[in-house]
Amino acid sequence: MELLKRLFGGKEKQTEEVYEITTSKGVLKLWLEQDLQQDPDPKVEEYWIESLDVSEDARWLLVGRRYGLFQFYDWRGRLHRLPARPPAQVVSEILFKENFLILITPPYLVVYRIEDPENPATWKSFKLSQEGIRPSMGLDLMRGVLAFGVVGNGVYAIDVGEDLSLQRVEFKSSFSVSEIGELRAIKFLTPSKLFITGTEGSAIYSLSGNLLKKFPYRAGRAVALINGRLILGEEAKVIVLDAYTEEELYKIDVPLKVSQLDGDPEGLFVFLADAEENHLGILDLQTPQYLQTLEGFGYSVVKVSKDGYIYTSRWIQDKDRKLYQLVKLGSNLVDFIYPKDRQEKVLKQAEKAYKEFVSKVQKARDLSQLEDLNSLKEIASLDIPLRRIRELYFEAEELLKKKRLELFLEQIREKVQRGTAGQRELKEIEEWLRNADGEEFEKLSRAKEELERELKNRLTRALEELKVALEGKESQDLEELEAEEEVKNFREFLNTLSRELSREGEQSLQRLLQEKVISYRLKRFRITTTEDRVFFGREDFPKFSGERRRLSWRLKVEEKLPIGSEIYAKIAFEREDGVLLEPKRYSNLLPVKELKSMPKWVRSYLRHLRGLFSYEPYRLPLFVSYEETPWFVYNLERFVSMVKDQLSFGEGILILEGDAGVGKNFLVEVFSALTNRPLYIIPCHSKMEKEDLTYTYEFDPKKGTKRVFSDLIKALQTPGAVIYLDEINTLPPALVKLFNPLFDYRRYLVMPTGEVIKARSDVILVGGMNPQHYLGVSELPQDIKSRADVMFVDYPPFEDSRGFFHPDEALILKDYVSSLSELSNEEFVYLWYALINQVETPQAKRLINPTRERHIYLLFDLLKIANRIRKAYRDYQSQRSEEPVEFVFSIRDTIRCARRLERYNSAQRVVIETILPKVSSPLEREILKNIIEST
Repeated sequence: MELLKRLFGGKEKQTEEVYEITTSKGVLKLWLEQDLQQDPDPKVEEYWIESLDVSEDARWLLVGRRYGLFQFYDWRGRLHRLPARPPAQVVSEILFKENFLILITPPYLVVYRIEDPENPATWKSFKLSQEGIRPSMGLDLMRGVLAFGVVGNGVYAIDVGEDLSLQRVEFKSSFSVSEIGELRAIKFLTPSKLFITGTEGSAIYSLSGNLLKKFPYRAGRAVALINGRLILGEEAKVIVLDAYTEEELYKIDVPLKVSQLDGDPEGLFVFLADAEENHLGILDLQTPQYLQTLEGFGYSVVKVSKDGYIYTSRWIQDKDRKLYQLVKLGSNLVDFIYPKDRQEKVLKQAEKAYKEFVSKVQKARDLSQLEDLNSLKEIASLDIPLRRIRELYFEAEELLKKKRLELFLEQIREKVQRGTAGQRELKEIEEWLRNADGEEFEKLSRAKEELERELKNRLTRALEELKVALEGKESQDLEELEAEEEVKNFREFLNTLSRELSREGEQSLQRLLQEKVISYRLKRFRITTTEDRVFFGREDFPKFSGERRRLSWRLKVEEKLPIGSEIYAKIAFEREDGVLLEPKRYSNLLPVKELKSMPKWVRSYLRHLRGLFSYEPYRLPLFVSYEETPWFVYNLERFVSMVKDQLSFGEGILILEGDAGVGKNFLVEVFSALTNRPLYIIPCHSKMEKEDLTYTYEFDPKKGTKRVFSDLIKALQTPGAVIYLDEINTLPPALVKLFNPLFDYRRYLVMPTGEVIKARSDVILVGGMNPQHYLGVSELPQDIKSRADVMFVDYPPFEDSRGFFHPDEALILKDYVSSLSELSNEEFVYLWYALINQVETPQAKRLINPTRERHIYLLFDLLKIANRIRKAYRDYQSQRSEEPVEFVFSIRDTIRCARRLERYNSAQRVVIETILPKVSSPLEREILKNIIEST
């Protein structure tokens, strides 16, 4: 408190204290104003004031202190924020002129264009920092041309008036001023002449850099151009020059060391700041004479504003620190410039305009009626800077602001009630809030909260409506769901919300769509069986009845033997498939002559065999254990659809194409097992010959080696058989012609003997092959392509384009991890989506625990590694990469790794221990190891 009393004294005393100085024009009055807002940073006064300036309309004061600290005041003394404040350690020059605010904050030159004098937030800025040009001190502007001093006693002139965006700088000239010592100040005398002061003297230069006239005056920064007179301060004297004739008019000795000086616009008085002490000197230019020194302020800087206020500073010693305070002095300078009667006339005009303005504002019913109010412009246009006019204008602005707010809030409330308020209105409120404070801020904040609450409720209602609308929509593809009209409309609605609510709504939408995809995939892709049919998703297929192929018997003469005078034949009974039986109760030797009319017992024996032993043994399909994942059922559904076409039209072959290890064979095996169809797998290779596909050879101990039909020929005649030609694209070209009639409408195979084997109508032909672009894989012959349907089988989906991870392969692996094997497929899927895709559901919340969470993340890491290796394999096989990766990370390999996950407790380690030993190439092993460790 003592410090405050010492600094300011009592408030009542300060407001009453008036300095009266008798001048040639009358009594000049000065008093200390107390309306400067205290800076919130208490340390700011520890840094001295380097420079300050007042805008030409006296609305703004900018103070620059040491270390680049700025204080930005309006005419009422309230602090504001400097727009786009530049980084600085020094503020050597500040200049308000010609709708510009210009700063030198070495090494930068910063130019603000004052777009709206009432709103600094609209001021556009440009920062010049160029190699070799380091602005230092000295600054002035005339008709859009800016001159400034740089390090090394250089002067640059640039044009800032033409390019309104200030994105381009045009250099008008540059030159050196070494004749005057170190440069301190620059003043435009005319658009083509500069007066420049320095530590060793002063001089006039042309804008092009020619030295026109030199003076011995070492004015430093104490220079001002006022009403045609150039006023300089040098040590303990003031020199006045005629700015037009460039001649000295007179010198005045002063009792202080002049640091800076400034005067009123008419040039009646000049105020001098002392370089060392708190002394403010006053000079009467009309007499001319030195009037008086005021003590207690006037240190270092001084600036006179158009409305008669004088800004300066003072320092005080507070114990061990020195404080530098900004001082605002009120004055009656306006009375010397403008006669009393003119002031009264202008004031009366302002009050009349103010009353008209108030009336129009009060009658306004919408915001459009508040635009372009002429009475407010009339107040602003009055040229006498009287404080009362300023106050009237301020009151008018405040009234207008309150009315605007009132109408704006009313408009918002109406839109909220109608349900039409959205993001646009919220942005408008936020825009108002940026410049609001006090009661206005509270009202706008409440309006914002009310609107946000309404938008939140609308979002909740819209989500509920979307859920209802999507109840009948089913799809396994997010993009299909997002293409629905209801989803598009919901997204359009999100665009009307705030950014935060829109983000929240988008997250809720994604969660809703994902939940629908999850539930749909679980419900849609299932395998169910009835007594006579199997349902693969949406496709159904009949179970095979177990029909067996009927085989005929015939009498076979194996050899003839002479016995006595007759020839006997050794007979046997042979079935169509080569099975031989010899009669048990009768002799197998018959006279040849009796074979011409078959004995009764032979005919009876044949009838007996045809009744009991004429069916081929039923080839039971192998039982196959499988995991009912959406991916697997979807592939089976496609498979069944194409197989049904083949059976319906009686032609073609279905070829399964896919990477090694994706489960092509397994797909066929499961189909065969579920439909009870016998499966014949025919391995194909490049060394095959025609005989390999038609006959095989068997050894009989009694009769030696004999030729019998191959599995392919048997399968073609087996009811309901599924024939799988594995690696069909490796067949040699010579064999392709053999298959042409089998794969088209003819449906038969020609034997080497010329015999034609007709395929049964219920036989299913399937082939398998790796992608044709793989290295070492032959292209599928065109003959087969034209007769085939090709179905691509990929690995289970893992990551989609949106960054969501599918659980299909993880479903296959879960049974090999103890804590997950107890979960049903549905439970596992919901848990996976909650942990991996952050799609939380009530089901997942009930199931989650730390052990399951850890194990699901282990599976996730394992599948990330597997899919990266698969991608590397594909890239190499399709020649998109030169890194040799030939290891196929099949589903069998992921199963093998999953079995060991709990033991190793690390996906990387289990893959390194399980997979790398299978790779023989050191280079490929190193590549795979890098992939594993970087995943």
